[in-house]
Amino acid sequence: MEAIRYVGEVLDDGHLSLPNIKRVSKGKKYEVILFPLEKNIYSFTERLAKEKDFSHYSEEDIEKIIHESRGIR
Repeated sequence: MEAIRYVGEVLDDGHLSLPNIKRVSKGKKYEVILFPLEKNIYSFTERLAKEKDFSHYSEEDIEKIIHESRGIR
């Protein structure tokens, strides 16, 4: 499974802007998870790692783990 990462924007009419992938993926269904840019998911995971005694991982390590687990390159 390969994931696509991009920054989208909620438009005035309420739709979410998407990258131009419709040519190769027409009819496919995707799971979409939204993270506000104002909230950094990596700082949350870094705090969680400290709580679970994984604090030897850096923010970059955690980012790599998250991306690899989701198939993001």
